[in-house]
Amino acid sequence: MHRSLAIALFSGSLAMAGAGGKFLPIPVLFTTPETGPGGGAKLRWQDPLDKPGFADLTAYGTVRSQWNADAEFLRDSLWGTWRMGVFVEVGEFSSKWFGLGNPPADDMETRYTPEYLGGEVSLGRWLGNGWLAGARLLVEDRRVRVSDAGAFRAFSWTGQEGGMENNLGLDLMYEGRDLPENPRAGWFAKVSANRGLPSGDFRWQNLSADGSLTRSVGSLTGVGRFHHEEAWGGVPLWRVPALGYKKILRGLPDRRLRGQAVQCIGAEGRWNGPRLWKFPIQPAVFLEGGRAGEHDRVWSEEPNAAGGVGMRLPLAGGKAVLRADYGWSFYGSGLYVDFGQAF
Repeated sequence: MHRSLAIALFSGSLAMAGAGGKFLPIPVLFTTPETGPGGGAKLRWQDPLDKPGFADLTAYGTVRSQWNADAEFLRDSLWGTWRMGVFVEVGEFSSKWFGLGNPPADDMETRYTPEYLGGEVSLGRWLGNGWLAGARLLVEDRRVRVSDAGAFRAFSWTGQEGGMENNLGLDLMYEGRDLPENPRAGWFAKVSANRGLPSGDFRWQNLSADGSLTRSVGSLTGVGRFHHEEAWGGVPLWRVPALGYKKILRGLPDRRLRGQAVQCIGAEGRWNGPRLWKFPIQPAVFLEGGRAGEHDRVWSEEPNAAGGVGMRLPLAGGKAVLRADYGWSFYGSGLYVDFGQAF
């Protein structure tokens, strides 16, 4: 199994002179089974102009000529009741595809490289008592190059040459946590529906549901999590429901568990005790299980397990978190560095 090693360098939390909020520059060096060695930086402006939300700039690349750059802006509580988001990205990131179902044999592996440019805008309204309803519009163009046919040689996959996505999404969310990025207590739930618009190249729909419960006793925090997703119609290969990588079934590389429907449950424990210089750190352990299959059969598919250990570094009073996780599964392992909690 591929082992990986990463080093994250945190350069400080600085107040932006005369602008309000916190400026969080975070350079990161990493390697994962999917990427090989790589590096980049995320610059977060937390609570810009002392208003709730953030503005992110992120860029990274790897030795495999993979690269991505994106910008994200979230403004919360506009006029007290609205949330607005903008996300744009451009990149060229090679990936692996094994087909559908429980992780297929290695000889089904396909290497392909999507080139993409696009973005998403969202607008939501707080309904009171922690509920938010919103809508999203995504427009993205992808071109796909296949360098090793693998599973593509045996089957024909929707979107294997790329295409234009124009998707409309609707969200219903409940935010009952005390602090979304670094919660100590509370419920979270979100249901999202997406549909490909006639102006795009793909006619597809998907529905996903996420929920988590956080509880703390003293300096110990426990989190339980559930995820379910299904997709119908002409689903482009990069939108096929999948488990693995950095946030869902960590330790399973290459988003290798895919199907018409996927499910995942997990639990994580964090200790809020030690400090690194003036920054609190949170050692963590986690265990997850997931499965993939056809719509009506996913409930009876054989589950796949992954687990591991990690470290959290809360920033800006817990409004932002630098996270490193080392996960193991029966199909690989890796250390993943990311911004924000997995749950």
